Amino acid sequence: GAEAGTAPDTTAALALYHKADVRFANARTIRAGFEQTLISPISRTPRVSRGEMLQRPPSRFAFRFTDPAGAAVVADGEALWVYLPSSAKRQVLKLPREVGGAFDVVARLLANPGDKNQVRVVPEADMVGGERVRLYSLTPRGAGAPFVSARVWIGADALVRQIEIEEPGGLRRRLRFSNMRLGANLPRNAFVFTVPAGVRIIDQAALMGGGVRRP
Repeated sequence: GAEAGTAPDTTAALALYHKADVRFANARTIRAGFEQTLISPISRTPRVSRGEMLQRPPSRFAFRFTDPAGAAVVADGEALWVYLPSSAKRQVLKLPREVGGAFDVVARLLANPGDKNQVRVVPEADMVGGERVRLYSLTPRGAGAPFVSARVWIGADALVRQIEIEEPGGLRRRLRFSNMRLGANLPRNAFVFTVPAGVRIIDQAALMGGGVRRP
């Protein structure tokens, strides 16, 4: 189970975490606005981007950016498409779908609390967007996790308000969500990536034989 004392407040906080796990595990769809902040260990200058997150678990999701406009990360169930025209003009990466797990951070962090990750309740009160939330600190129990450490902020309605992960290379990624809805209707083409005219596909899925090679 999760690491914690037996104080009533801690027990209530862990119950909220488990409720969030169940809510997301049973969600047919997930839709939310997001603000992403990336902090590189080299530059230290935060890079902020915004857009909408759409998910149909277990294998389809899309991060469609409004700032920078046109950028997208889309898992269509067969492959992962990464299109970042502001940094890689005229090309889109097509990656094996297994790589998408690194982006599907909400489900990955909440799944099997206390099993894959050691979950600790942070006792200090915290706020996200002017709202009181509970804060949890996660440490992977085994090797090979896509993050070194993580923090999850959960509202009283058992919806995730914010997550922050530190990746093995030192990159810190924070996602703050707004207007999150479980079971929301999604656009018909939510998980379709249409390659823009003049954009070349860098097909790493084919290079890897359709799957990630394990050492």
